[in-house]
Amino acid sequence: MAIFGRKTPPIQVGDRFTKANDHTRKVWEVSRLWTAVDGVPHARLVNQHETLMVSVGTLNDQEFFVVVPVKRNEP
Repeated sequence: MAIFGRKTPPIQVGDRFTKANDHTRKVWEVSRLWTAVDGVPHARLVNQHETLMVSVGTLNDQEFFVVVPVKRNEP
């Protein structure tokens, strides 16, 4: 998806998000990606014992979700 001519990076399994304006700062991780029968890509998000299913477009919309940066161990 391109917003103002910029492409958003593809969402991958393992990517992490928080809901925008969620004061609990609960982190949701993408556990599965698929395309629904209507052609819309979706993602399953998990957090401990909870599951959400949202469109990839919703994940890319900062009004709904914010990316949680992954901390990587660099040598």
